[in-house]
Amino acid sequence: MRNYANFRPLAAGRGFPADASAALSGRFAQLAEWYGEDGFHGTTWVTWAEVEAVDWDEPAEKPDSRLHEYRQTPIGLRMTGKSSWSAEFAEAVGLELGEVREWPEGAEWLIGDTLYRAVTIRRRDAVTATGEWLPVWEAMKGLAEQHGDDNVRLVVWFDD
Repeated sequence: MRNYANFRPLAAGRGFPADASAALSGRFAQLAEWYGEDGFHGTTWVTWAEVEAVDWDEPAEKPDSRLHEYRQTPIGLRMTGKSSWSAEFAEAVGLELGEVREWPEGAEWLIGDTLYRAVTIRRRDAVTATGEWLPVWEAMKGLAEQHGDDNVRLVVWFDD
């Protein structure tokens, strides 16, 4: 939802589907009652046909807002994480607390034993074939085999 990786959204702003199942509609209504109108946002949906059509090699529109962090190991550089804010990095490059900048692709800084690098990632880097989304894709694919690619969708929303 926060799109730190800076991808072009696949299915932004569609809202809650008017023809959602009774169970899902009831759950959504219950959450709206509990948390109010501002309790969640970004409600949208995507069909299995649309997921199947995704170009997983498509790069983000600009480098990831989080600098990628690497450490030297005996077998070379190893990615250790992504950072939207690092006090060590900020001090080294003169950022104020909370200040965010966009860095050009490939820009890098070696600070202590950490290499910080601006990287543009591809969709497959963010949603790997064997990662945490695999059970969702398998369920959607199985349902699509029974009901058709356009008749299976994932409905999502985000909390504050």
